[in-house]
Amino acid sequence: MSQYEISVEIKIKECKGSVDTKPVEQANGAFRLVIPEATASSIDECEQALLRTNFAAVRQALATHLSAVSKKKPRNAPTEKVE
Repeated sequence: MSQYEISVEIKIKECKGSVDTKPVEQANGAFRLVIPEATASSIDECEQALLRTNFAAVRQALATHLSAVSKKKPRNAPTEKVE
């Protein structure tokens, strides 16, 4: 059986970008969300922003992974009951 590696990298850094209303997928597949300083300074608001960004990334990663797995090997066909 194959093994699969899962890796996560989170960066929080000051930037000059305009504030986003939702996470934006980048060309490299990463997700980015620019938040205002007030949000970055609040543990609860910053945590929510991280969770929203992470949720978008997780959903996309799962969709991509499961699509690739489904193309890699066919599922077992359901067996018919014989009575």
